[in-house]
Amino acid sequence: MRRRIISGILAGAVALVGCSTFASHDEYGRYRRVRTADEERERLIALQQYAEHHPSGQWIAEVQAARSEREDELWARSASTREGLEWYLQVYPDGRYVEQARPRLAALQHVENTAEQQRQAERELRQQQREQAAEARRTWVTRAVQYWTRTMVGLRGYGRSLRRIAQGNPEFAQAFGRAPAPVCAQDQYCLKHYGQLYHIPVPGSTRLDRRVDVYLRLSMEDGDLERAEILLPGKGFSRWFEMENQQIVTDEDPQQRTEAINWALDRIIPIIQEVATGAREMDAVIPDPFEPLQQHAEAEDTDEAPPAPDEDPPPEAEPPQQAEGEGEEGGEEGGGALSSLLEQAAGPDPAETEQADPQQTEQAEAETMLIPIGLMGWTYNGLRITVVAASPEDYGEAYDGVIIERIRD
Repeated sequence: MRRRIISGILAGAVALVGCSTFASHDEYGRYRRVRTADEERERLIALQQYAEHHPSGQWIAEVQAARSEREDELWARSASTREGLEWYLQVYPDGRYVEQARPRLAALQHVENTAEQQRQAERELRQQQREQAAEARRTWVTRAVQYWTRTMVGLRGYGRSLRRIAQGNPEFAQAFGRAPAPVCAQDQYCLKHYGQLYHIPVPGSTRLDRRVDVYLRLSMEDGDLERAEILLPGKGFSRWFEMENQQIVTDEDPQQRTEAINWALDRIIPIIQEVATGAREMDAVIPDPFEPLQQHAEAEDTDEAPPAPDEDPPPEAEPPQQAEGEGEEGGEEGGGALSSLLEQAAGPDPAETEQADPQQTEQAEAETMLIPIGLMGWTYNGLRITVVAASPEDYGEAYDGVIIERIRD
């Protein structure tokens, strides 16, 4: 009996020694994961890892048979997508379809990378367009004021009719005819209006809603251009500064108001000096009072920036409309788009309109006729150019702006 027990112990020891000889602890652990895997994905990974780490292992034949049995089906399911090909190569890096899988995967990755790059480029373009649109909304007053200052200072033909001026200044004619369309009372004035709502963030609150307006007013006498005004009502230099810098200006604060005026001058004076080469600076600048704006061009309140004077496509030219007696004196013939515009936009004949109440007229003029402060002035080529600002006591319209007028002998 005792000999049988000893023989059993020795047999067990031999069996353990034999097992340790052919299957290490690591190999047995990997094989055990193959046998205990519940899901297909987990089992395929376990099979691949065993085959990779134990190519001559005790259970390699069983493992390779199981892998081979599943490979064709897995390839059929995985060959058409990037994810499927990546999965196939992960569990069959030594498989029968590797030579097909790798170039196919590279091609799909290239297509997807190209598509992603295109989507990224489109996202960046949209972001850039949004930023450009925001910049255009924020800076349109600068473009409008600088454009019309440059144009009206350099305009040839003050003292002549707008029709003849348009013939000699085609860029002016095109820009003046673009949206927003001017409102004209023939032989008296033309008024072009730009306007926009803007908002300034307020710490601890939501925002402050404001409005900025720019008017180009051309004043005529007997149909001849005598004066051009670029007007920003409501102490518009302050509103211009606010919108572009997103910083509130309290007009009652002399320091803030002065900062806004100087900021505006820094954007206007270089334009005048650029166009009016050799202009002589005036020692004393005493501007004339502003006449009330006879008619405000109606515009809906909007957050959108108005079109820049030189960015819209030019209007289509209409055939000249020649009235009896025109076409003489060197070039009155033909007016192009501006001539037609002036005829169509002409206001009613003052003689035919109902007589206004003199008391109401005097009251309106008293409220709007303001004497501005002359900031800078020049004489150039028969013109007087003045940059003006509203006085501290002025409110309401309270114009800031630029005046270009013909000097009469």
